[in-house]
Amino acid sequence: MRSLTLLSLLALTVTACGEKAPDAGSGDSTPPETTATTMPAMTNPHVMGFDSGRALDSLGNILGGVNARFQSGDTIFVSVRTQYVAAGAKIEAVFLRGTTRVASDNGIVGDSDADAAAVVPLRLARGTPWAKGSYQVEIFLDGVSQGLKPIDIE
Repeated sequence: MRSLTLLSLLALTVTACGEKAPDAGSGDSTPPETTATTMPAMTNPHVMGFDSGRALDSLGNILGGVNARFQSGDTIFVSVRTQYVAAGAKIEAVFLRGTTRVASDNGIVGDSDADAAAVVPLRLARGTPWAKGSYQVEIFLDGVSQGLKPIDIE
């Protein structure tokens, strides 16, 4: 019986000595523990960027370096990088001289990678004898402009 009483006292002592949260009036300035919250990632469908060049690799990326200067008669390739865009969405590259549309190409977004990104390769008029001067490439995602980049034909 005596050992049962000692065990009971020991259990009460251990319980009483456990850690408690500080009272508001205890003078303890340690802030209460908070739980970090994570903001949800942006998942709006968008074009992350696009580049032009003279060739594309098998994945649709510009091969041999990004270029904004071309010779008359060059084929201009455009690689468009999207994120959070559903497979099947329409991408269009429009080649403009001033406000005049001189060429365009359409592509369809394929399956995304683990980062919800996809690449759409486009080609603007193979071998067309472009007039020398300043042009722009404008990219559209489902009919909405995603930006312009200048191109020079020398």
